[in-house]
Amino acid sequence: MQALGGVFPCQIGVMAAWATGAGQALIDRELYMPREWTGDRTRCRAAHIPDEVGFQTKPRLAEKMIKRALPDLPAGRIWVAADEVYGRDSAFRAFLEAHRLPYAVAVQANQTILARPGWRHASRLVERCAREEDWLTLPAGPSQLGSRMWQWWVRRIPDPDTEIGNGEWARWLIARRRPDPAGRARLLPGLGPADTPVEELVTVPGARWRVEEAIKLAKSACGLADYEVRSFHGWYRHITLTQLAAAFLAVQDATTLRAHGPARSQRFAQDPAAAAPAHTGGSR
Repeated sequence: MQALGGVFPCQIGVMAAWATGAGQALIDRELYMPREWTGDRTRCRAAHIPDEVGFQTKPRLAEKMIKRALPDLPAGRIWVAADEVYGRDSAFRAFLEAHRLPYAVAVQANQTILARPGWRHASRLVERCAREEDWLTLPAGPSQLGSRMWQWWVRRIPDPDTEIGNGEWARWLIARRRPDPAGRARLLPGLGPADTPVEELVTVPGARWRVEEAIKLAKSACGLADYEVRSFHGWYRHITLTQLAAAFLAVQDATTLRAHGPARSQRFAQDPAAAAPAHTGGSR
């Protein structure tokens, strides 16, 4: 907690959001507890943490929320977007593939794409293969400031050893940078239906930002971070109620959008189809 100038008690939440063209809302939550907590059962009992609750990493918590959402997912392509905390976890990517969930997740520059020469370092692969004329300027999706324009380089990964769905699915390496050749590229391995157009692929990373917008609305309009709880149940009760209130506002805004257009729907303009896990924390 160096950003706060010292060590303070806080709670870290892993949040899942649902995003469509009509808006976004938080749909689930899990409390992250470090090993220092879960290894001290006396301390856990004082905070009313059940004995069966043990240490779980953030990707494992994200998987729990995705499993809960699976029975309610509508038909069609439902993409998962996530940042490096989740993307660099190979077990999380394997979990998504096992459940036939297409995804685009951020990874570190030294991520191994394939275990073969020339593919073991993602950023070097992009530097070697991406010509300037190959970068496409496309919007990554809407934001409160309009569409985010980025430059994209997308390459399908030939990997017959790990085909999914008899070749009906494909793997990609997606590189994103600001519209500046000198800018550093962000790397995102992706997997999804083989017929997915580039324009659809690049909107998935943009959906990852929508979880931050959903958190921002829940904080400013519903008091997501305004709690002073010291118990496991207290945290879940507060977060659940504020997520419910924020989801109600998101639905009302989407209804207004359909009925009257964007000019009338920006009731929370100061806080402006995918699911995205993220983590947030508040000191209390």
